[in-house]
Amino acid sequence: MLPFAPLRLTLFIGFACLLLGCAEERKGDKAEVLGMVTLDGTPVADAQIRFMPKENTDLGTAFSRTNPQGEFIIKPDANNNNWLKPGKYIVLISKIAPIEVKAMGAPEVNLLPPQYSSQEKTPLNAELKNGENKLLPFELVNKKK
Repeated sequence: MLPFAPLRLTLFIGFACLLLGCAEERKGDKAEVLGMVTLDGTPVADAQIRFMPKENTDLGTAFSRTNPQGEFIIKPDANNNNWLKPGKYIVLISKIAPIEVKAMGAPEVNLLPPQYSSQEKTPLNAELKNGENKLLPFELVNKKK
């Protein structure tokens, strides 16, 4: 019986690795999100994007930030629990003005129209499916024009 022990151990380790690999990469219940933010047609850099469940709070919340071209991505990341499940979300977008050293303690100033960062007033929403979701741009409009 002893000659079979290394074979059994090898099979057991191989099977365990297979199970762990499959459990870690379950894309069926995770949505990857790709999108863009513009304000009056111009890409918005350094905007904070937040996806919040519209009805089902079990869906989770995730954050992202736009790059210089106004683009953002949210990929499933098990390390920081920053992923979204398929479902309906409201989208909040803000861009906080940099605080100068002399203005420490001053309130944050949102450089985007306030309705886009208000959970009660935002007109922005998204319905996410399994896998990759390429959203239409979030086209913000400045009412001050």
